[in-house]
Order: sequence, then C-alpha cells, then structure tokens
Amino acid sequence: MEFDVSKSDDKEYVIEMVGKQGSLLDLASDRLKNDKEVVMVAINQDGNSLEFASKELKDDKEVVLASIKKVRLDSLLC
Repeated sequence: MEFDVSKSDDKEYVIEMVGKQGSLLDLASDRLKNDKEVVMVAINQDGNSLEFASKELKDDKEVVLASIKKVRLDSLLC
C-alpha cells in the first residue's frame, strides 16, 4: 500500500490509510500521531500501531487498553 507522504498531515487521508494498514501511522505527521481519533483507528486495525503514537497517547489508559485488547484478539484468531 502506497502512502502519499505529502498528505501526512491530512486527517481524512491518514484515517483512511491507517484504517487499511495501522502501521502506516508511522508516516503520519506528529500532529496526527497525537490525535486520539487517528491513533484509535490505527489501533483498531493493528494493535501494534501504538508504537507509532505520540508519547502523550502512549500514556493514555483508553488507548493502551484498546491496543492490548486488539493484540490479544488478533493472537486468538491466528
């Protein structure tokens, strides 16, 4: 999947892309890595996407719990 880095600060574009491949959060702007909505979309696609979130969101209980739940669910389905 090709990520257009010129759109890395375009919230709608980034949400669309991370909804398909959560790890693309790594290519999002710092502003969007700190946007809870964007990060939650990425995590709901790939729980390991948390590693690309901002420090603030890595400390957010709701975000961390969503990541843990997604990773556990994915491991059960494999």
